Amino acid sequence: MKLPGQREIADLPTAPSMGASKHVMSRTQLAVWMSFPSRHYTPWARNQGWILLGVAALVHLVVSLVIAMGKDSQWSEVLLAPFCLTGLFWGLGLLFVLGARGARRRDHAEAPARDKALAVWERLYYCARDNVAFEPGVGVSFHPGETREYIFGFRGRAI
Repeated sequence: MKLPGQREIADLPTAPSMGASKHVMSRTQLAVWMSFPSRHYTPWARNQGWILLGVAALVHLVVSLVIAMGKDSQWSEVLLAPFCLTGLFWGLGLLFVLGARGARRRDHAEAPARDKALAVWERLYYCARDNVAFEPGVGVSFHPGETREYIFGFRGRAI
């Protein structure tokens, strides 16, 4: 039994008398190929980083206070020992925050090319019979798996 999301469609005629072979493609794969690429930057990744840094600071403070209440505790021990527990949170938080900053810069630098590619992508059509994507008036057809190369590469430079 197949799940509803894994249905398959026949893209080419299947009649043996026509000499055509059955070409089957999942709808999910076709949707992935024909969709417009997502951006690099997602605000949630940055927010997760800040949340992890906040959790690390809170846990670090609590553990430092617990160690400080003990007998004969040194200040270096109070400040450095909690990093054994919170180091992973500090590291992942900084990784998310700094990674989101770099992705935001890339998105800003790629914005003009992305706008041109979106204009090309909005004019694309898919022919289920021939299993090709095309842009009316251009005279070029391509496999749906080459959509990104077409909108950013071949056609993206022509606009």
